[in-house]
Amino acid sequence: AIATAIALVQPGSALAQEPNQVTGLAAVQEDGFATLSWDTVEGATDYQVERTPVDGADQPTGPATIVGLWQPTRTVTPDAPTFAESGFVLGQRFCWRVRARFGTEAQAFSEPVCGTTRPQWGVGPGASLRTQFEQTNGASYTSDVNEFLYTAAVDAASERVRVVEIGRTLLGRPINMFVFGYPQPLAGAAQISESPTTLIECHVHGNEPSMRESCLILARELAFTDDPTLLQIMERSTVLIVPTLNGDGRAANTRGSSTGQDLNRDHSLLREPETKAFAAMLRDYTPDVAVDGHNGDSEDLPVLGPRHLNVFEGLYSEAKNRLIESWIYDNAALAGWYAGPYSNGGASQETILRNTFGLKNIVGILSENRAGAGITRPGATFAGNENRKSYGQLWLVKQLLDYHDENHSAIRRLVAQSRAFQRANVGRIVFRGSYPWPPFPPLPSAPDVDAPEPDAILEDPPCGYFLSEDQYRGAQPGGTVELRLNLHGIAVQPAPGYLVRELGPGYFVPMAQPLRGLIPPLLDQQAAEPMVGGVRLQEESSGRCAQVVSVPFQAAIWSAGLNDYVSD
Repeated sequence: AIATAIALVQPGSALAQEPNQVTGLAAVQEDGFATLSWDTVEGATDYQVERTPVDGADQPTGPATIVGLWQPTRTVTPDAPTFAESGFVLGQRFCWRVRARFGTEAQAFSEPVCGTTRPQWGVGPGASLRTQFEQTNGASYTSDVNEFLYTAAVDAASERVRVVEIGRTLLGRPINMFVFGYPQPLAGAAQISESPTTLIECHVHGNEPSMRESCLILARELAFTDDPTLLQIMERSTVLIVPTLNGDGRAANTRGSSTGQDLNRDHSLLREPETKAFAAMLRDYTPDVAVDGHNGDSEDLPVLGPRHLNVFEGLYSEAKNRLIESWIYDNAALAGWYAGPYSNGGASQETILRNTFGLKNIVGILSENRAGAGITRPGATFAGNENRKSYGQLWLVKQLLDYHDENHSAIRRLVAQSRAFQRANVGRIVFRGSYPWPPFPPLPSAPDVDAPEPDAILEDPPCGYFLSEDQYRGAQPGGTVELRLNLHGIAVQPAPGYLVRELGPGYFVPMAQPLRGLIPPLLDQQAAEPMVGGVRLQEESSGRCAQVVSVPFQAAIWSAGLNDYVSD
């Protein structure tokens, strides 16, 4: 693990003094939380966690509060209970106790463990540099002005970071990206694209700011840390952090941008300046691994990978089986966080960033967290709940850095295979449809499966699409198709003579290219949300692309149905 854990108290060895009393309670301090662990009590249905503020002599300075409920169905290690206890003011001292329950019948508390939690951290020039969120102990979010000042201070004080403005919001706020390397970052996007790279996109929905706070804290840590593991990560790879994509929405505390657009429904069509800027960055920097941060759902850390069926299957499997269901689930169980599949994950829209990541040959995941404290974390204050969310997300993005560092050679080979598969243009194409995500025992839940309808499948993929001059270069509210395909990095060429003679002047978009899986959802008249309705072309025996005479039906424009508690 990246962070060095400090044991506050070693597990006790005393026998239980009362029937069904918890024994073996221990607490290990982490960054922003403490991991509690204890011995199981046979037959217990769940466990309550109590926290008491204490002084240096471990005498109470405030009331004891039940702050946690550990349930075996929320972890992949039901026989080894651990709980990530968070929500307290960092640097204060507490005692914890745990008791088993049989149904609603509570048993005797364990003997307490006590310790002073790790304070807010930073070394060198970062020792006193703090975000507004940290200065208020989670009571208020970092404003845009504070973010810009903090970003400039980190940039000015460390040679390990370069801050790049990748674009501007509609209202003119900078969209900044931290670029980290050790002893200094690589010189530019072209060099970074050729090297191992991790991307953290922290904030696309304006009213979901917790991961943004995580990213700002992580930026300070990367800029000034003396931790050998973090230094190795930055020496072996580049770390990209986009703390705030939707600055206008954050300033207004709205889900959407200043136009009301849900930017996480615009990563394919690219109608907004924010998503245009982000797409150009993906095109130029080509990260291997990426995470898209949100707040929502019903667990501490719900996660999900790309599921669109046009994603290379090996890449989908890597995200699901290795990164999420092995690495994240296993390490979350050790640390005490509840991690599970994001529940509203049946959607296969290419517009959503986690799916766009996969369609762009990136091992990308969605990271959520429960907006409210929920049944497993009773009694949380607003600030305590925000601390839990932000430090939980900080833990997760560090796991992503660890995963990439240990596996980046294999991951880059997989990304190359994905690009080669797409360039071969072999196998069916779907407009909408998702890979399965069955339950992962002992976790009982799984997202829905979005099975493709028969008329959403092209068993025999086209060899490309023809776009007329007006379709390609004509004015549209979101910008020309030419501009937006270029931002994606989709190759276009003037139509060959035989197509011009049949269809008139225009352009040819070949399918045999790395972003093949994204092309039909953008250019086919049958797609759910096309950018434009091009002419589907099929390869003839002569090797030329011939026009497909008819298309079954006009595009049905999909309208997102948003649920109040989910945020993908």
